[in-house]
Amino acid sequence: MRVWILILVLALGLPGCSKNLGEPPLTLLPGAEPSAKSRNDLGIEHYQAGRYLDALLQFNQANFADPTSGEIHFNLGLAYLQKGNQEKALKNFRKARKRAKGNPKILESKILNKLLKENHE
Repeated sequence: MRVWILILVLALGLPGCSKNLGEPPLTLLPGAEPSAKSRNDLGIEHYQAGRYLDALLQFNQANFADPTSGEIHFNLGLAYLQKGNQEKALKNFRKARKRAKGNPKILESKILNKLLKENHE
């Protein structure tokens, strides 16, 4: 039984085994669509606990509720990076920058700017 639990844990990935990206996910600004805020907040909790797939699910639901939020796209970018999907991270970081609405946490993000620069953007 213990062997199966160990195999399951290794297959799903250990929550603590992640890259420290140095930047946390972003909360939504005051006045944000309530459903988007709720889903984004849940996504942040999952992200901080190392549950990146759960975070992605919540951030995607937040994005369905408010696809205009730069913060949600930024969070999706971070979560996709943690899951090793640089292509989707880039796509969401591009959208985050486009929809930043002056948010310096997005526009001055070292991760976002480094990744976009490495891809000649």
